[in-house]
Amino acid sequence: MRNSICVDIALSHHEVPLRIKDIHRLRGADPGDIFCGLIDILRATSTIVTALGNCCLAVHPHSSPQAALDSAKILRQEHGYANVLLGGEQNAKPIPGFDGGNSPLEYTHDRIGGRRLVLSTSNGTKTLAAVSKCGRVFIAAFSNLTAVAQKLAEEAGRHENPAILIACSGREGGYCEEDTAAAGLIIAKVRHLLGKIELSDSARAAVRTAEHVGWDIAETLRNCTWGKHLARHGLGPDIEFCAKTDWTKAVPEMIDGVIEQS
Repeated sequence: MRNSICVDIALSHHEVPLRIKDIHRLRGADPGDIFCGLIDILRATSTIVTALGNCCLAVHPHSSPQAALDSAKILRQEHGYANVLLGGEQNAKPIPGFDGGNSPLEYTHDRIGGRRLVLSTSNGTKTLAAVSKCGRVFIAAFSNLTAVAQKLAEEAGRHENPAILIACSGREGGYCEEDTAAAGLIIAKVRHLLGKIELSDSARAAVRTAEHVGWDIAETLRNCTWGKHLARHGLGPDIEFCAKTDWTKAVPEMIDGVIEQS
């Protein structure tokens, strides 16, 4: 008989290894048995979903600017210099020498269509590295909440020993409200699709956070710590864009360190 589906949540990229270890210890599930939804609302996953939605061929995430530079050099030799863009940020500021930052508004169809994006960010790309051993890794933002929940439910429903991990990138290794609210909304949607599921303490807390936030996503993003930080740097339009919910059914997936449309 198949075990009930358990859902856990990591509240920062530093917490991901602990949650994977807990799932293995409590459920017997190896990392390869875990289906992961990865979130960094402000702004890495919002940017990734947008870029791929605008016909970016693939996103190559790296946890450090130097690793991104090295990767871009190799990819440009293989695909041509103009066909690879180098983007990212540190502390919300563009990285000197990079082609662009980490704003989803930068990666329009005209700019990114038919090209590859090498991306390094303060938090999101570190979380991608942390979950790389999970069996499936899907990229989530408010822009594709429902599609990601459906994908997670479908995959878990077909598995013999299912476990779902929602990995929040957090901020500098710590908790952030916007990622937790998005995680709670995904979990609530998964529960609606699958019926009874087993939630960890942190997963239940995320659902309660989402219930408290409700659907006034933009207001939540404006008032959270990182949203205020972005606004001080003149990035208010990014906040409004990242708050738009379910405007795409695309579910990007990371396979062997590269993110493409699944």
